[in-house]
Amino acid sequence: MTLPGRRVWAIALGVLVVAVAAWQFLRGPAPPATEGGTAETATGRVAVDDKGREAAGIVVQAARSVTRVDRLEAAAVLALDEARTARVGSMVEGVIVATRAEVGDSVRKDAVLGEIISERVHEAWADYRKAVAERRRLTGELEFAVQSERRALRLFDSKAISSQEVQRTQANRAASEELLDMAQTEVRRAEEALEHLGITNAEDPSGESGELIPVRAPLSGIVLERLVTAGTGVTPGTPLFVVSDLSSLWALAEVDETRLSSVAAGRPADVRVSAYPGETFPAHVTFVGDIVNPKTRRVMVRCALQNPNRRLKPEMFASVMLSSGEPRSVVAVPAEAVHQMGTETVVFVETPGGFERRVVVPGPEVEGLVEIAQGLRAGERVATTGSFLLKSQLLKAATPEEG
Repeated sequence: MTLPGRRVWAIALGVLVVAVAAWQFLRGPAPPATEGGTAETATGRVAVDDKGREAAGIVVQAARSVTRVDRLEAAAVLALDEARTARVGSMVEGVIVATRAEVGDSVRKDAVLGEIISERVHEAWADYRKAVAERRRLTGELEFAVQSERRALRLFDSKAISSQEVQRTQANRAASEELLDMAQTEVRRAEEALEHLGITNAEDPSGESGELIPVRAPLSGIVLERLVTAGTGVTPGTPLFVVSDLSSLWALAEVDETRLSSVAAGRPADVRVSAYPGETFPAHVTFVGDIVNPKTRRVMVRCALQNPNRRLKPEMFASVMLSSGEPRSVVAVPAEAVHQMGTETVVFVETPGGFERRVVVPGPEVEGLVEIAQGLRAGERVATTGSFLLKSQLLKAATPEEG
């Protein structure tokens, strides 16, 4: 026999010896026989002394009371927080002269993303210059009207003119004031037209200080898309840039209409993604859809979650655990303590001199702990690690020996 073959036989023999020793310790002294078989089989008990426990590696833990909230799991997709996303479009017809931001750039609010040249800006400057000139002309007329009124009053005091002449100069002065007010309003309208295009006039009637229309970021965030280049012709509404604050995202989940009563806005939720196994991201439900998808019979549920380090990415597949009720106290044991024997779910409860098979009604498993809805009280001690040997002992005792 070759050396590798001898090693395999040696390992197999060692495993067999350990298994036989554990079984012997677990079996202990043979119990008195009864008509239904051994005492352990008839009562669902397994006698195990301290040496047997140690040899079989049986660990015992107390069932404990934990606080749980019923959970509903739903598949989801991460998406941009639309409340913190801006899709910047062109306000005018023109041509892109330059782009000042690239995809991936972090920009602040009002940062210039690009510049547009347009006939609209020249028209706006022309309106502004015309309004300023008209205001200047009417300011002069008002000054003349005020001087005429003062001269008429002096002449009237010296009885050189009639009161009708004074009233006429006063009317001219009032009319000039109204016209100047209208001209000032027109100047302000022209200024607002420039400001709407992102240009400040700075009292520059020539318009030489702002011939290009800046495209500004309406919020601070990351440039996700740049949809134009220098030379691109644009019209009102043409998409230019997409900027989003990725410190907050949405998780869009779909919940079956039969579970809709378990979901409500404001309740907490946990989000998990395959990129970070074992890690959860806290969220909360912000919106429950008003329409059922006729094809899937599901309703969209929107959750908001924080993403300060930008580890989560839009369009990631996710799993959302939704809280579907109020917190409640339940009895729970480690998952390895729970076994299936035929159609029954059982645990092995510690008793003097061994363990007792106990039928229980299990609930959901969360983080390695199985809820026990019926059959077990908090504080009762159950076998966890090594409990499968107890199950094997009972199954063997219940199996008829071949004659």
